[in-house]
Amino acid sequence: MWAALTEQSRGSLHVFLPLADRGIDALVHRLIDGTYFQVQAKSRSTLMDGEVHLVVWAESLVYDELLIVGGLVVEGGLGPTILVAPAADFKRLANLSVHDGRPMYSMEFGMRPRSDSRWLPWLVPAERLVERFGVQVEALVEAPVELRPDWRSALGSLGEIEVTRRLAEAEDLNLFRPFPDSETDEIAVLHLTTTRVIGLQVKTVDVDNDRLRATVSVYASSFRPSPATYIVVVAWRRDESCIHDECLLIPSEQLLDFARDNGHGHLWFEWHPDSKVQSHLDPYRLSITTLRTEIVRRLTG
Repeated sequence: MWAALTEQSRGSLHVFLPLADRGIDALVHRLIDGTYFQVQAKSRSTLMDGEVHLVVWAESLVYDELLIVGGLVVEGGLGPTILVAPAADFKRLANLSVHDGRPMYSMEFGMRPRSDSRWLPWLVPAERLVERFGVQVEALVEAPVELRPDWRSALGSLGEIEVTRRLAEAEDLNLFRPFPDSETDEIAVLHLTTTRVIGLQVKTVDVDNDRLRATVSVYASSFRPSPATYIVVVAWRRDESCIHDECLLIPSEQLLDFARDNGHGHLWFEWHPDSKVQSHLDPYRLSITTLRTEIVRRLTG
């Protein structure tokens, strides 16, 4: 299903998969306006009496805006018809029952839906699945191929792991990683109460006591400023084998106010952690120990 969304949208939709199972199977990011869709996927490999039968535990449908996407999985892809229904409509139309003391919703639909089916408005041909995410098939233009680094440095992984670990300590946050990694956002953060989402791109530089100033570089061709996207910059102290206490949290829409184009496909700026000299980076400086709190504040404020 995720591959179908990526292929049909020609790069207009990007899929993020969760690092922990908390009832949401994916976030789908629509790049044209930055919207994130919460998706719970349901699939079956066989039909019963010619229909797909789907069952969803009621406790997993806590957000009305959650999209239930379900259908038949066949060799080579998806069956001819897919269900795409907001949780609010799914609960209204599905059959509610109890199994082992747990409430659950069930429904079924055929591959050739009848005109009188109550599910008809939420059924779509598999080849037009992206239209339910606000992407018109006829309007799609093949996205240009972006030259991306074909490997992630050990230094970059250290920074992403550190940021992910700190955010994962918050029980009210759910973290997602892109599939594939082909856009500005490298970590999507969903607040489980407000259901707001922000995307983070993590940049890691290395410093030591003899060289505390570093150049931060952002890949320009995949950089898409958005109110919901932030750049997190962390520094790895090589001489002490640890992450520096100071980090930067920069709204992506403000990056172009001071970053420069190096003429080779990257935006760059210099950062001096712990500098006492007044700088344009001062509004973005914070202790990495407060990064989680600051992210939560922006998702709840």
